[in-house]
Amino acid sequence: MTLLLRIGVVGLGAVAQAVHLPLIKRRWDLFELAAVSDLSPALLGQIGDQYGIAAEHRYGSLADMLEGEQLDAVVLLTSGSHGTPALQAIEAGVAVFCEKPLAFSLEEIRLLRKAEQNQGRPMLLLGYMKEYDPAVLALKERLPDRKDVRYLNVEVLHPSGSAQLAYANLRRPPGDVPTEVLSGLSAADAGRLDAALGQSSPELLRSLYSNVILGSLIHDIALVRALVGPVRTVDAVSFWAQQDEPGSIEISGTVNEGLRVHFNWHFLADYPVYRETVTVHHTKGSGKLEFTVPYLLNAPTKLHLTEKAGDGASTCTVEDVTEAFEQELVAFHRMVNGQERPPTGIAEGEADVRVAQLIAVALAESLNMTVGGEAASA
Repeated sequence: MTLLLRIGVVGLGAVAQAVHLPLIKRRWDLFELAAVSDLSPALLGQIGDQYGIAAEHRYGSLADMLEGEQLDAVVLLTSGSHGTPALQAIEAGVAVFCEKPLAFSLEEIRLLRKAEQNQGRPMLLLGYMKEYDPAVLALKERLPDRKDVRYLNVEVLHPSGSAQLAYANLRRPPGDVPTEVLSGLSAADAGRLDAALGQSSPELLRSLYSNVILGSLIHDIALVRALVGPVRTVDAVSFWAQQDEPGSIEISGTVNEGLRVHFNWHFLADYPVYRETVTVHHTKGSGKLEFTVPYLLNAPTKLHLTEKAGDGASTCTVEDVTEAFEQELVAFHRMVNGQERPPTGIAEGEADVRVAQLIAVALAESLNMTVGGEAASA
């Protein structure tokens, strides 16, 4: 396989424009941007012109792109579940870089596992950029044995999307996608939510599961797994402030008998800046990660360490401008070229969706709702 990967980008929204397209062009030594795809003809034309992609290499669907191009890999940046498009690509022998969420249902992931096994090699890397962040890796190296880690807390203050991305000067979709196309996608995702939560699951539960738990908190579920191991139990979930949709969610659970974890996620539309902190306390000190605004490239995450030093304490701050999104693209290149297995593949994505379903069950219980489907046996 050639070292330079011919790559197609599917979905030309915010994360594509602010992050992946600029980084793919930056890493000209690893990737050739060969084709782009989007449901919006106008946006497809604008981005195609901006990145010098000829008209014959612009596509309205992934299926057309796979038929019309000889690609080594695709980058899936569309909204909703990625189970079906990832499956299309893998079955065509094309490797997949997949943004979260991997899928809404475990059945989708089962099909992905089978397709990857049929190919006989790793075919999918899941885009959990935090797991490539130098500050996260530094904290992981400094943590003691898991038996000595006592408590982990995640806090996310999430303003509106427009407020977060005002700096990025994004091209906005002009609303030219046919209604029947959008309706078809919505119906397909509804069927996947039926499989995950049951056909009679309330709309509020479905929305929180797909948009908040899988749409945002999944990054932190994955980060906990990477730092201290997967969440094993979800003991309680609280949901409030629904008037500021989607409101606030607090989750309490365990990683093991000696380690508890809390997630605190708050949508605050007019909050001045996105803020996310992850704090780990252990018997020998603490580590605190302060993440910057999403999609702002080469803006370092800060790691604050407090450790024992003789009869006192030492404190230090670690910062590194190495871009986590770029490092995960490098890891993807290495996977496709057979150099190493991805640290975040289908198996890790499945583990995180299982935790998401545990959260959905506890959330339903707290709201006196009925949950069915896969989550009912979680």
